[in-house]
Amino acid sequence: MNKTYLFLTFFVIFVSPSFSQEELLVDGIFAVVGDHVIYHSDIDNQVTQYQNQGVFSTSEKDLRNQIIEDLFFQKILLNIAAQDSIQIEPSELENSVNQRIMFFQEQLGSESKVEKYFNKSIPKLVEELKPIIKNQILIQKMQYEIIKNVDVSPLEVQNYFHSFNLDSLPLIPAQFQVSQILKVPVAATLALEETLKKLEDLRNRIVNGADFSTMAILYSEDPGSSREGGQYNNIKKGQLVKEFESIVFGLSRGELSEIFETEYGYHVAELIERRGNEIDFRHILMTPKISNDDLLKTKYFLDSLRLEIIDNTLSFSVAAKTHSSDKETRYNSGLLINPQTNNSFFSNSDLDPVVYNEIQQLSIGDITESIYIKLPNGEEAYRIIKLVNKIDEHPANLEQDYTFLKDTYHTIKEEQVLQKWYKKKIQYLHVHSYEDLSEYEFYNNLLENE
Repeated sequence: MNKTYLFLTFFVIFVSPSFSQEELLVDGIFAVVGDHVIYHSDIDNQVTQYQNQGVFSTSEKDLRNQIIEDLFFQKILLNIAAQDSIQIEPSELENSVNQRIMFFQEQLGSESKVEKYFNKSIPKLVEELKPIIKNQILIQKMQYEIIKNVDVSPLEVQNYFHSFNLDSLPLIPAQFQVSQILKVPVAATLALEETLKKLEDLRNRIVNGADFSTMAILYSEDPGSSREGGQYNNIKKGQLVKEFESIVFGLSRGELSEIFETEYGYHVAELIERRGNEIDFRHILMTPKISNDDLLKTKYFLDSLRLEIIDNTLSFSVAAKTHSSDKETRYNSGLLINPQTNNSFFSNSDLDPVVYNEIQQLSIGDITESIYIKLPNGEEAYRIIKLVNKIDEHPANLEQDYTFLKDTYHTIKEEQVLQKWYKKKIQYLHVHSYEDLSEYEFYNNLLENE
């Protein structure tokens, strides 16, 4: 386990409770690091959260020690981030909070289920999330500033590889190279017409004096902005999808757009304010409803397409280019790229478990039957997967696994740079604890001389 930032590498959905001053006095202080405090409740809450999510199979003591170490390093980063005046754009924070709310909704099913789970309203949840996410972003930015210039040369990779004995070489798990044809259902004509009619009616009501914000709160289907009256602030060019940006940046202040389409659905937007390449705007999003019949038609279409490919009347590459809804892969023969490694090979842990279960018994060149998928934006779809290549489990070698070895050693170098930075900065930070910190290996390492 990488000792630097368990907190950052796992997307915890826990939201720390807000404490009153009276409660803070009751809550015991574990340690003070510079201007930041680690409370016993911080540690206990994270221990409980990780255990509930099954993140660790280790003992509670080891888990607790790891969390204390992570919290300690986070506080160091937050102190130095403040000293170095690391800044966060308001729009960056707002977008991150909105993404977290959308993540909760995808995991739990709806806004009402999110509110029930956290036992608080969405606005209250947003209020509590903001300082937590702000600190997360500051930590990430500060950490990036420290390690951004770390690089690994080919010679270092070779030396790292040759540092292993033959019987201790890292074992590389089986790697899979896969292509997909993804098909998002098209709403029936009637559903599309109903959506456009509703949105046109809303636009006419706004033109005739209805309050845009109220209409957005009541009718917009954008979970990230509907409760804010459809409003986004401090948005710069490049932060929006191309179709949306070309419309909203072309509006005059106070101008209402016509209805327009993006990959998310149909919109009407109003420009509130412009400051050079930065704008405030609001919009209403509506999407045609996909029926079960629409989904089944998509499944049957892909099943038929698969048979054509198997019968060699159509190539997978041409079928992907012609029919896939995935813009990122359709012109690359449907080949998926692993975001963890930026190459086209996936280990079983990198793949969607459903996809892995489908392909592990396939021979190279075989194609799965239609597989249901729910996309990150909430849309339902089907896809077929082709097993393009497979590399069996094997001890690491320079020819096949250069990227793996380079990435692994890069992580080691980053850790070394961070540890050196921590050792330097801890000398200038006030640290106090009612517990004996010398019991923790990480703290002793920080105080050791080079």
